[in-house]
Amino acid sequence: MPISGRYAAEGQYSLWGALAVVNWINDNGGLDCGGKKVRVRLLYRDSESKLELAQSITEALVTQDKVHFLLSPYGSDLALGVSPIAEKYGVLMAVVGASSDRIFQQGFKYVLGVAAPASQYMVSVLDMVTKKDPTVKKVAILYRDSEFNRQVAEGAKAYAEKLGLQVEVYEVYPSSPKDLTPQILKVKQAAPDIILVASHFADGQLAVQQLAEQKVDAKLIALSVAPLVPDFYKALSEKAECIVGPSHWEPGVRYSPDVAKQRGVEWFGPTREEFITYFKKVAKQMGGQEVEPGYHAAWAAEGVLTILYGVQKAASVNSDKVLAALQNARFMTFFSEFKLDPKTNLNVAHSMVVIQWQSGNRVVVWPPDVAEGKLAYPSLTWDQKAAGQTCK
Repeated sequence: MPISGRYAAEGQYSLWGALAVVNWINDNGGLDCGGKKVRVRLLYRDSESKLELAQSITEALVTQDKVHFLLSPYGSDLALGVSPIAEKYGVLMAVVGASSDRIFQQGFKYVLGVAAPASQYMVSVLDMVTKKDPTVKKVAILYRDSEFNRQVAEGAKAYAEKLGLQVEVYEVYPSSPKDLTPQILKVKQAAPDIILVASHFADGQLAVQQLAEQKVDAKLIALSVAPLVPDFYKALSEKAECIVGPSHWEPGVRYSPDVAKQRGVEWFGPTREEFITYFKKVAKQMGGQEVEPGYHAAWAAEGVLTILYGVQKAASVNSDKVLAALQNARFMTFFSEFKLDPKTNLNVAHSMVVIQWQSGNRVVVWPPDVAEGKLAYPSLTWDQKAAGQTCK
């Protein structure tokens, strides 16, 4: 796991999330494996966000440490780079913190996706808005020039068209933009109902600033990645109001044993509250602050829980038996529901949740049965925001 280098923050959170659920399992008597309770051990090394080091560490974990299963390192480039090693040795690996569709297009048998890939990021946003307002028709899509953002945009365009929406604008912008005015003016001319921006933080912030400057109003504005960062509101203030974004998981998401029962699926692992408590404890023990986990931490925890659920059902640590058990499984954790597509090895039951900035708070508004609040719709105009109105 990269706990130094360019992915240090995300890798650290991922490690703490994985350790949190391992500690919870062990504190609750261990994992049931064939009627016997066994303790779970998590071995980790710092890959320093370097591909070659990640590959050598993965090989050593399998051949020297004799681990039964693997978690991928954070980052699509690193996860894709170590996947052939898991495949070579037939060791089941849960992909965490990596969204590139390419990972799951290689035909790997032992590489398991526990969360939605990049192409699915905007699906929940589009489902939400079309169910809220069946009259919406026109969509504008802007995207950063990178593999991840291109996959987000391509997936959004395909799904919008599947829903019968008209994609009026589909524009790429540079990976480090200084000015998005040309793209923003095309959006303004199209007057769309929905604006989708496949962004990261800095360019997403710039997009919102310039949409506000040009007073490009829409019923709904959604961005990937940027709205999930706490500094998003700090940087944009009232301009961030009503902005929505897809997330793999949020602390406010209400997956629970009761929701599992309502959906007719088995519950496995800690509750949301238990996970957050254990995460804070691990973070503090490892020299961090006692902060709430984000989706990176929860995603890594889900990787651990998915493999352990398979071990429990298979009563074995054999990767083939565990994979077979998971291919026939349907269950829920604090992170998501799980159902594996045997063709892609992707969890097709995991859908992105949607957050909206309301009165300075990030609120989960979709899907309805796990949301903590309701979507404020249509969005306030830029003039209304400037006048001090907030989304409620």
